[in-house]
Amino acid sequence: MNDTLNPSLEANFNTAMNLSDAKYDYEALMELLASEEVVKKQIAILELDEIKTKNDAQILVSNLVGQDGKIREAVAYKVNEFSQNPQYRELFQGEFFYEIYLEAIMDINGNVCRNIVSIANIKGFTEYLCEKLPERINEILEEIAEIDSQTRQYVISKRNFQLYWSLEALYNIIDTIDFEKIKNILFKTSEFYDYTIREKTAKIIAKLNYTEFEELKNKLKNDDNYYVRRYLD
Repeated sequence: MNDTLNPSLEANFNTAMNLSDAKYDYEALMELLASEEVVKKQIAILELDEIKTKNDAQILVSNLVGQDGKIREAVAYKVNEFSQNPQYRELFQGEFFYEIYLEAIMDINGNVCRNIVSIANIKGFTEYLCEKLPERINEILEEIAEIDSQTRQYVISKRNFQLYWSLEALYNIIDTIDFEKIKNILFKTSEFYDYTIREKTAKIIAKLNYTEFEELKNKLKNDDNYYVRRYLD
């Protein structure tokens, strides 16, 4: 068995080791963040323990999209961390950020989705989601409805994954959203063929007390899948 590392992997490993052993001030970390090298970006993101300006926050958050999965995951973790901290929260607020966060909720990496969904109930982002999330969910449902039998499975899986995390974000803001904006969505997702989508729907409906959902609640309460039924038992 050949234990020799691939040259590019070995270079990345050595770079990571050298960077992790070094000590960088804030400005140096921001310079590393501007690098095109994945390892340098990742180290810079993970080492950041403060953000000094809104512009720096924008630089960090811009790496949440269009980057290698390791970078997106590291940024999502830091965004969650900074946004939960009252000292930095305001630096991460505004439409520039919210547009990227909405896209990140539908990332193909579940760890990215999970970290951004976790800040859905932070004031500012919540209001943005109340307006934009139902629109995006309806778009995904339309895209899924148009998928034909010849479409590759990964496309179907990607759309289902986006819908799954969108519903999880919806659950986090359900107490503040206009009922009329989501009523039709929940009726559609309650019929979805993938049980994980019905499960998320049941989780949401369990929090609602609208009489319009009584029949739907009873139906999901008797779903064939235990993970769907458990929220309504």
